[in-house]
Amino acid sequence: MLARRFLRAARGPTCTFILWLLLTSPLGAQELVRTSDRGLAIASFQRSPEAFFYFGPFQEELSGTANVQYTDNVNLTATDKISDLSFTQALNLNTTWVISHLNQLQFTFGGQIIEHFYGNGRNELDFAIAPNSKIELKLEAGDFKFRFYDQFSYEQNPTQDPTATNTANLNSLTNTIGAAVESDLNIALLSLSADYSYNNQSGQTAGGQNNSSTTGTRETFRVSPSLTFRLSPAILYGLSVVATRSSGSDTSNVNTLNFGPFINGQLSKHLEFDLAAGGTILDTKPAMPPGYYYNATLRYQLTRRLQLIFAGSHDLIFTTGTGLTEENVFKVGTQLNLTRSITFSASPFVNFGDVKTTGLANINVADQGNYTQFGLDASLGWRPRKRWATSLIYNFIRRESGATFGTGTTASQNYIQNTLSLQVGYSF
Repeated sequence: MLARRFLRAARGPTCTFILWLLLTSPLGAQELVRTSDRGLAIASFQRSPEAFFYFGPFQEELSGTANVQYTDNVNLTATDKISDLSFTQALNLNTTWVISHLNQLQFTFGGQIIEHFYGNGRNELDFAIAPNSKIELKLEAGDFKFRFYDQFSYEQNPTQDPTATNTANLNSLTNTIGAAVESDLNIALLSLSADYSYNNQSGQTAGGQNNSSTTGTRETFRVSPSLTFRLSPAILYGLSVVATRSSGSDTSNVNTLNFGPFINGQLSKHLEFDLAAGGTILDTKPAMPPGYYYNATLRYQLTRRLQLIFAGSHDLIFTTGTGLTEENVFKVGTQLNLTRSITFSASPFVNFGDVKTTGLANINVADQGNYTQFGLDASLGWRPRKRWATSLIYNFIRRESGATFGTGTTASQNYIQNTLSLQVGYSF
């Protein structure tokens, strides 16, 4: 929050597609143990709205999309694959009310209705709510700036959970209520934030059966003070501390203390970066040794038509309930403007890690251990008119892992999934 506010003047508009590269990839969507905000700050740079209109005192951005998608392995299985042909209608709304030059209220919502036609002859109607949906109030009083928010999502894509297999829909509901206050001490920026996050997930197969390995609940409380200094007008650095306490249906509590430095900003007109690293002390059952985290993101504008994003991270995430997984994610995003109206993009990625705990509620589920997930997101976008946009999108993902049951037998936790979709959108 601090970095976004005090570097706002240094940041230029970032195109919608770059945000799409980092925010809608199937990887990196599970909740981090140390924060409920999964997105890197570089993905939230200010951008000029593509189209907006005023409704009284409210500035509105409204867009709708229709999507047809084919998936060859919706159930994420190694054998007996089930295909899926789905049709999606989506609506995205961003409402901003500037109450005064010191106060602002914002409502962001993205919703989808998805109709599935599975290859086993079963049909299903689902809905989803985008992870960036939220209500946020910003206030200023003297030297203090306050932010109150409620962020919510309802996600279905099971590939967002690197440990999920034999699952077609996650049915993952997450709601986070939080508050933050910050003050400029002239030599430094001091902030304090706290939030409460609730997650309820009930994994379901394409046949309509519940999957206990992807079903659970979680409650997490976080408190985070931070101190930020200005290295230059365009670069900030500082130190943050995060204390967390989590409990859930797995009956095992997870307590952590995370601390470390960060630095972010712009090195030049064409190079932006966001870096953070630190240590993690854990209190959980079974006991785990101290760990570490880091995340790094760089965006470089090679030419007027070509830009690249490099991202890497090592962190501890919640998968199902309070189950813990240590993951490593590396990805490269590239965007090439072929013409003024046609854009090509590609984003290869790899995610490898170790499933640390699955919780007592899943005692009969295979101990998945190490896994590797890699793939490619590619898109060809065409904007025939200012308000119209079309995209042809291909996603490939492959998972490799061996699971061991209490009997010593092994079961395949591998899968390959190919997805092809055509999307048409209109901005009002």
